[in-house]
Amino acid sequence: MRNRLLTAAAAVCLTIASSAAIAQATDQGGPITPYYGTDGGPVDPFYGPINPFYGGTNQNYGVIGPLWGDISSFWGTVNPFYGSVDPFYGDTDPFWGTVNPFNVNPFRSTLYSYWSVAAPQWGALNLEWNLLQQLGSKNYLEVQIQLAALFASADLVWGPNAQTLGNQMLAKYGIDPKSQASLAAATPEMRSAFYLNWYDALMTSIGVDDVDWWMASAQWAPELALTNGTAGTRVGLLDATTTGADSDVKRFHFIGGYAGYVDDHGAAVGSLIAAQEDGTGVMGVAPKSVIGLYDPFDQTGTGSWQDVAAGIDKLDKKGNTVINASLGVPGWTLSADWGPILASLSDNFVLVKAAGNEAVQQTTDISWPSGANAPDNLLIVGSAGPTNTISDFSNTPGEACILINNVCQEQNKLKYRFLVAPGELMLVEDNHGGVTRMTGTSFAAPLVTGTISLLQSRWPQLRSHPAETVQILLQSATDLGAPGVDPVYGWGMLNVEAAQSPLNFDNLTVFQPFIFNGNKIQVDPQNPNWTPAELKAAIQTPGQLATWNNEQAFLVVYENIGATYRDFVIPLSSKLVTASQNVNGSRHRFQAYIYQRLLNWATGLPRHRHHHKR
Repeated sequence: MRNRLLTAAAAVCLTIASSAAIAQATDQGGPITPYYGTDGGPVDPFYGPINPFYGGTNQNYGVIGPLWGDISSFWGTVNPFYGSVDPFYGDTDPFWGTVNPFNVNPFRSTLYSYWSVAAPQWGALNLEWNLLQQLGSKNYLEVQIQLAALFASADLVWGPNAQTLGNQMLAKYGIDPKSQASLAAATPEMRSAFYLNWYDALMTSIGVDDVDWWMASAQWAPELALTNGTAGTRVGLLDATTTGADSDVKRFHFIGGYAGYVDDHGAAVGSLIAAQEDGTGVMGVAPKSVIGLYDPFDQTGTGSWQDVAAGIDKLDKKGNTVINASLGVPGWTLSADWGPILASLSDNFVLVKAAGNEAVQQTTDISWPSGANAPDNLLIVGSAGPTNTISDFSNTPGEACILINNVCQEQNKLKYRFLVAPGELMLVEDNHGGVTRMTGTSFAAPLVTGTISLLQSRWPQLRSHPAETVQILLQSATDLGAPGVDPVYGWGMLNVEAAQSPLNFDNLTVFQPFIFNGNKIQVDPQNPNWTPAELKAAIQTPGQLATWNNEQAFLVVYENIGATYRDFVIPLSSKLVTASQNVNGSRHRFQAYIYQRLLNWATGLPRHRHHHKR
């Protein structure tokens, strides 16, 4: 979709959603457009493509204005990539220290050490820069000294290419490090864009998958993709056609719609779902997914609801058990147009819909078609930033309700179908063979879609239970905002690891621990099947964990989820971390990531490690 410049009074504003869609949209039946969001302020020359090194100049994407104010402060004392706790290992699981999926590149360990120093170094520099600007100073000698030190330390690790890239980035964003006046004029937005893109350029230069901030926020790690199934789930993508340059998504197929309208949006969304962990660019949540794309957008970049319905119907009939729809009517978190579509089609799939980018809290209830039930296969996804705060642009559910026979029942409020996921400055494929960063709820939704793909790969029975799949995602989310389900965050932040783990250890069916004896598996005669309370007591018994570790013991537990179930195979020994085991006729890799959660439950430690925003 091409941007159009709109003139409002004396101000020129950049809209990233189609201006035609905004002008023509009505409360019912308006045209729809992929959600990019609106800038809402005067056009600024650095508010365009924020990665100048990949894919050329891209005029299709701007950056939502309010984002910059929040994201720039993020670069102060908080490091989105490394910091003091490794985003993947640290306290996540005591076993993972010896099983590092990134060891394909020997430089990786050096990177952890470098960024853990470089990020605080940049943070101190950025804070000094802010302080001098607030004081109205004209002397930026200290900034020049610290900037030179930042580049000097980078050169020791990366070579002189680091400073070359850094100077190119500074120039791109209009910053001349030799000019006091230029340093005084460099806004926090310009500085953030410089540092973020410098990071991307350095990481890409050595052939290592970029670690992005959303991975720690959503509690995702490559180990989850390795553990949860070998056969990829079929994922439907209702989005713009790609050029075929999405080389990092191996199973990306166009299955219908308008082939002529090509845009970067579909490739970007698809990459967050299924980009490979292969040492190049982006990493997707569920790289084994099979992506089927249906394009409902014609040459104008808009589509009719008939096109949307046809697309969902075809994706459903092609066996896609989760469908991502980063589209909608501007100004609505969920418009009433979805009612006739969802009521008329099957409910064999989970529909993941982006909430939209107009900072709207929905206040209007939605009348659902007569005789139809409220959808239990629907997830609406808003965007949160690196500090776990709702993005300034993200639409929210409010207390709006799906009305059944003109009546609102509490459980049918939109907030009970709503959660948030990272959506700011997301590293994505750019549809030109490279990577860039994009912002919007469009890029929060595919993280949820990818998580569902992981779930349905590990537990194929969930493919025929969309309502249960939805509940797993919602009930495993990390609570944010007001305690419980609230009108801003819904259930809270997507938590990928929690979704792949038991929802409540107290409700499990626990089979007796098994032990390896050579190549044979034996039942421990001293440990019959337990209740969860007995399992907890056993874990608390002095010396028991060490015994299990030596015996190569493991647990098999079951969890009932509505009309179906999930099984978990939890190693009690570090020797089983990379092993697998047959359960109910299927071979499953041991789920080492659950071990620490099991210990936390048994010892009364918090189940979630997220920082809660209240």
